[in-house]
Order: sequence, then structure tokens, then C-alpha cells
Amino acid sequence: MAGKNYTKIKDLVTGSEGSAYITIDGQNRYFFELSKIEANIEFTVIAKKLLGHRMKQHKVVAAEGKGSITMYNVSPVASAIYQQYIKEGKTPTISIQTTNEDPASTIGRRVIVMRDCILAKAPVAYLEDGSEDLNTTDSDFTFDDLDDLESYTLPENMR
Repeated sequence: MAGKNYTKIKDLVTGSEGSAYITIDGQNRYFFELSKIEANIEFTVIAKKLLGHRMKQHKVVAAEGKGSITMYNVSPVASAIYQQYIKEGKTPTISIQTTNEDPASTIGRRVIVMRDCILAKAPVAYLEDGSEDLNTTDSDFTFDDLDDLESYTLPENMR
């Protein structure tokens, strides 16, 4: 291919190259039980047809942080969080920080912190005779704020 402005596959980040940390009430640790996480910002968009226009116009009026998570059922932390709610009516403050960093890529890394996370469910018990699968649970979650601590840069051949 002529020229230098093209995408090189080595600069595309592999999903398994990264790490995550969880902070619960100020205590930060490696999120070792994490198997998969996906988070998105969903916009609330209103549509309105105004006088003199045949096309509707659109406006963003709110945003919501939503995600899904798959965790291995190997930590007492998740159930402790919800036991605290059941017994005391309080939920801890949870932040999740993810880092995508593929050493083969020239675009650097991306570090995101999602704040005020609420997991929709926590594992309590799971047994299945004959299962050879790892014990995991899936949960949706919400977050109220996020910070982009580090962002990717342009690939080396496009700088």
C-alpha cells in the first residue's frame, strides 16, 4: 500500500490486554475476579418537529452510564456489599478503573475510571452437577460519573 496513512493491525488493541481495579469505600485493589466488562454512555435524545421544518430536530438532554460485567464467583466482597445493604441499608461507594494497553500497539493506553458504580446483582450461590465450566455471574451495572485519565494517541505511522 502506498503512503503511510493506513491502519496497521498491530495498532488495534486486543481486548484481553489490560487490567482493572476496584475501589470500595476508599480501599483499592486489583479486580482479580473480573472476566469481562463493557461500559457505555447512553444519551437521552428528544425529537421535536418545529414550525417551518418538515424534518424533526434532535437534542441530547441527558446521559446515563450503563454496563455489564462478568465475574468469577471467588470473592466474598460482592456478597459483603449487599449484606451491608440488607443489614444496614447502606451501599458502599464503588469505582472501577480499567486500563487497555496492548504492548504490540503504538497507540499507548487508555485508562478510564467509572465512579459511583452500582451492581444490579451479586452472586449468592451456584451449583450445577456435571458442570465443567468456571463459576461466573453476569450483572448489569450503572455509573454516575467517569474520568478519562489517559487516552490513546495516533498510531506511530500517522503522527
